[in-house]
Amino acid sequence: MKKDCQIQVTPGDDNLRIPEVGIWAKDKYDLVQTYCDMFTASMKPPKWQCLVYIDLFAGAGLARIRETSEIVSTSALRALDIPYKFNRYIFCDIDSDNIEALRKRVSISCPNIDAHFICNDSNRAISEISACIPLANSSFHVLAFCFVDPYKMDNLAFSTIEKLSTRFMDFLILVPTDMDANRNVASYTSPTNETVAHFLGRPDWRERWNACKQKSFGLFVLEEFSAHMHELDYKPQANNEAVLIRNYQKNAPLYRLAFYSRHDLGKKFWLNAKKHTNPQTNLFE
Repeated sequence: MKKDCQIQVTPGDDNLRIPEVGIWAKDKYDLVQTYCDMFTASMKPPKWQCLVYIDLFAGAGLARIRETSEIVSTSALRALDIPYKFNRYIFCDIDSDNIEALRKRVSISCPNIDAHFICNDSNRAISEISACIPLANSSFHVLAFCFVDPYKMDNLAFSTIEKLSTRFMDFLILVPTDMDANRNVASYTSPTNETVAHFLGRPDWRERWNACKQKSFGLFVLEEFSAHMHELDYKPQANNEAVLIRNYQKNAPLYRLAFYSRHDLGKKFWLNAKKHTNPQTNLFE
């Protein structure tokens, strides 16, 4: 499964699309790469015959740090920049400029990689994404890792996760607890707003929120999301197991990265990934 692939150690401007991100995004990308490295090194054949990486909000592959103008590789290219590659990569993004830039960057750095590119809303494209995952059988075992990086709750429907969870798959999901949920709590809790119901896949969430005391709305959303994942047979995920990412220039919480696996080994990898990356943004939990 080792394949030739040359990712620039110090990425530069290649005249393709380069979106801007906050400096804290580097911690997120480090976690994705570290987990992918552990995942493929431990699960490579003969344990599993096919490993699949899925990125539902793949971006352009490179991003410019807003505060420093540094250009960095994002999750999609980080998942390629590991010693043992996945057997297949599935990249989805709603922005055609992003997906085209990513396609060109992958073709240049890793021309022999089995990569599929889908330009669409990941929720609408779930059937196409699922069709790209190889079918398993008694002698061909398929295991996937899916990174889900929405900007806000409105970008993700739980039904998308539920559909993918019918396969053997681990998830790392950005839950926008503070930059979206807490910031817009008045809007989201209004009787006619259905955003949270779609994100959680739980239309009755208001009953539990109204009975909830002394808890931020963002943490309530995370707890509800994890509870629904547990109903899909994923291991329990306590709120404090998720990685809190902060704007550490302002010491302001932004979001949580929550990991979900059906196996204790997956949770062990996640714990080790957190230890190895040790994001500065978690210093003020």
